[in-house]
Amino acid sequence: AVVSTQSTGEPFKDTALSSLTYTAGLGTMVALGATAPDPAFTTMCTTFALAGICGYHTVWGVTPALHSPLMSVTNAISGITAVGGLLVMGGGYLPTNAVQTLAAAAAFVSFINIFGGFVITQRMLDMFKRPTDPPEHNYLYGLPAALFLGGYGYAASQNMADIHQMTYLASPL
Repeated sequence: AVVSTQSTGEPFKDTALSSLTYTAGLGTMVALGATAPDPAFTTMCTTFALAGICGYHTVWGVTPALHSPLMSVTNAISGITAVGGLLVMGGGYLPTNAVQTLAAAAAFVSFINIFGGFVITQRMLDMFKRPTDPPEHNYLYGLPAALFLGGYGYAASQNMADIHQMTYLASPL
């Protein structure tokens, strides 16, 4: 079921508001195109805009009862965008140009979405717990994560050549 947008009840006012929204969006696209420092920036903006449009229509086209499972599924997509953002950042600690700044922002927003998705998923799963269920100790999974991140940080600081490729391989685990 598609959730209807808020309507003021006045067709002219609703259409004018929608028209102004599209005008602002298209004007922003023209401004970004005119001031783009290089083709990579334009490509990233296009990809980001299309992802935003698809995400908007995906989320608003779902009934409220399905938002929690949808949030769980989007964690995988956010993981991909986080890794992609890190790759585009080029391995530096701070962004040095507009493309790396957008990549850092994409990675940051993806990490927020991933964390929020896990919190919402845990709340959803807690609704189905019975009083007789054994306690969970999921915090113990922080130990291998800390060991992995510490080992990666050490290897990267020692300039070990293939550590990044192996980290990409291990990160989904």
